[in-house]
Amino acid sequence: MYNLSAWRRRLRPEHLAREPLCRACLRRGIVNDGTLTASGSRQGNPKRCRLVVDHVIPHRGDPALFLDPGNLQTLCPDDHDQNKQRLEARGYSEERGVDGWPVDPQHPANR
Repeated sequence: MYNLSAWRRRLRPEHLAREPLCRACLRRGIVNDGTLTASGSRQGNPKRCRLVVDHVIPHRGDPALFLDPGNLQTLCPDDHDQNKQRLEARGYSEERGVDGWPVDPQHPANR
């Protein structure tokens, strides 16, 4: 589906024009245009200096969900490839607040 013209030529570029920074990094106070890691340091791997248009709800092959512009968010490679996949596998986020406590109500520490 990522080779569809609707994705490559319209939906993905339009989304990046509206949301050109990593959404997860912004929540942590980091302005990341894809050139930084999720921790805010300079990205050392030039192949990872890009932004990912991610499906908030995994589409799992559903064309309607895949092409839904309201189901998209911009993430840096670290947040997409590590943090988001951990969230999907475990069912909760490991993100911590300034006090060091997990912010996700679904985290086992908050139950």
